[in-house]
Amino acid sequence: MKLFSNKKYNVILKYVIITVVITLILITAIFRWDTVKKVFGVFLNVFEPVIWGAVIAFIMNPIMMATENFFSKKIFSKKPRPKLCRALGVIFATLVFLAVISAIVLSVIPEIISAMPGIYTGITKELIPGVERWFNEVLEDVPSIQTIVDEQLTDILSTVRSILSTLGPKLNEFLSSLLNFANSVKNFVFGIIFAIYFLLSKDALQAQAKKVVVALFREETYHRIFDITTKTNKKLFNFICGKVIDSAIIGVLCGIGMLIFNMPYVMLVSLIIGITNIIPIFGPFIGAIPASVLILIAEPKKVIWFIIFIIVLQQLDGNIIGPKILGSKIGLSSFWMLFSIIIFGSMFGIVGMIVGVPLFAVAYDLINEAVTEKLKSKNMPTDDEYYSMPAEDIGKVLNPPPSEPVELVENAGQEAEEE
Repeated sequence: MKLFSNKKYNVILKYVIITVVITLILITAIFRWDTVKKVFGVFLNVFEPVIWGAVIAFIMNPIMMATENFFSKKIFSKKPRPKLCRALGVIFATLVFLAVISAIVLSVIPEIISAMPGIYTGITKELIPGVERWFNEVLEDVPSIQTIVDEQLTDILSTVRSILSTLGPKLNEFLSSLLNFANSVKNFVFGIIFAIYFLLSKDALQAQAKKVVVALFREETYHRIFDITTKTNKKLFNFICGKVIDSAIIGVLCGIGMLIFNMPYVMLVSLIIGITNIIPIFGPFIGAIPASVLILIAEPKKVIWFIIFIIVLQQLDGNIIGPKILGSKIGLSSFWMLFSIIIFGSMFGIVGMIVGVPLFAVAYDLINEAVTEKLKSKNMPTDDEYYSMPAEDIGKVLNPPPSEPVELVENAGQEAEEE
């Protein structure tokens, strides 16, 4: 429906409406973030199996593509069988994914089960008696504390009673957490099924998505959308693959170091450190908290050495191993990586901390491209070094491109020959 006969006014009205709608959405998201987060949480809860399916399909896709290319080029090169190659690729990718998940589960669960007696023994025979000995020594050294304890005994007992009275709701919360965990496991299983269907229908789904985008946007816009999605896919894939390889190396190094220093729970702690290392910057420290508690319970004297070892390992990863593996695939400085982790982590939790860096890297590249094009349109330098000069000199002092003097000399020579 057109309100004006002049096409120009209709275009202006369209952009005004779009701007107003986007502004209202942003204002709502900023000032009503709790409500938006709840709505977003409901959406995630409903579509969790589909989201799991998309994530798993994204992880399995490279394996499927490699297997499919192998069969199409080596086995069915003379008589192409694309559907059969795709099916074989999906089957192999699914088997590899299930094998990796099974290996992780079979490594973690037996280690946890075997660690439980040691944890119980450490708490009952080491930690509690140690605290009691320390408390008795304090009472002997400072007798006045005994009087204070006796005077405050009534308050202490009432506090204990109040704590015990809250155990009922806490138990309900624990049971609710168990149900949520069971629901997440169910959604994960359904996600694997969705992932298989996603991969089998990959070409058709991509064609349908492109069809919708082309129908809704003009040529320049939909080409830009395709460019952005391609860059996002590459950034996300390179980052996740690099972090998985990096985390595997860190987990192995952690296990080797713990074996050298004869620390307890080598397999369990190495898995915790390796898995949490997927989170950039903060990962090793997040994993070090439960790992330190385990070591504190088993062998308290070694916990300080373990913390020092984790700090050294994180520095090794952050300065040598990580940059070697990831290289310049992300293209963000340490400041922007920290910025993206904090922002996305506060909004979306652990998942935001993992995917926030590559997504922010895409946005960073897009903004950088737009700024570069705008500077070129103003005939201004695009290198960062130029803008390190004082602000009052920017625009007054221009460094001419090195090609300009050469062109002037060549033109002068040609003019001399014509004369």
